[in-house]
Amino acid sequence: MISAAAVRRSSGLVIRTRLTSCLCVFVLAFFTLSCGSKLPRLREQLNDPDADMRIAAIRGLMTVKDTASVLRIAELLRDSIPDVRKEAATGLAIIGDPRACQPLADLFDREGREDIQGAAIRALVHLGAGSVQPLIGLLRSSRPAVRGGAARALGRLKAREAVDPLIRLLHDPYPEAKQGAIHALRQIGDERGLDAIASMVQDTDPDIEGAAERALSGEGYQEQLDKARRKIRQLPYP
Repeated sequence: MISAAAVRRSSGLVIRTRLTSCLCVFVLAFFTLSCGSKLPRLREQLNDPDADMRIAAIRGLMTVKDTASVLRIAELLRDSIPDVRKEAATGLAIIGDPRACQPLADLFDREGREDIQGAAIRALVHLGAGSVQPLIGLLRSSRPAVRGGAARALGRLKAREAVDPLIRLLHDPYPEAKQGAIHALRQIGDERGLDAIASMVQDTDPDIEGAAERALSGEGYQEQLDKARRKIRQLPYP
């Protein structure tokens, strides 16, 4: 038989649990209403002449994932202050709206600072599928480092629709672009891409040859390694 004391303890626990639940709901509602009342001011603050104020506005808006401010924050990717551009890239990643993908790709293509490029490419990978087509577009950039960085990002996204453009990038005149394509095709794992990597084992550049060999090392790539070895045996003896 359950004692009266046990019943009282159980009832007290139920009451405390309900009170805690109600308090959590109240706090969440208060926070939502409070943030909602601040949103117009934060959005307006994105236009403030003080760079620190613009950065603070971005941080406030990304905290509540304010999708209504995405396009205005995307405009700040062209801000004259580097820290604002970097914060805008980070904020757009956290908000998570796919409308930011193309502006972020454009930033990665034109940006001169590596830390801001890094923020842009991390944001693109974080945004996922919506970034694939903008990243494929970057494979045609005039900057070899951009082509290579975009290729690696496509690899992290395992974007199978990028396999053919990445195979074409294997014939890029710049090693960093080639290596990015090798790395990406290895991560994607499509058989056509792996066969294309195997053809690079006979590349005249030892760094590219080594990258191709490393990409095909490990379990699951024996078929491509065998193809590469057969091609090498067909080459004339030096």
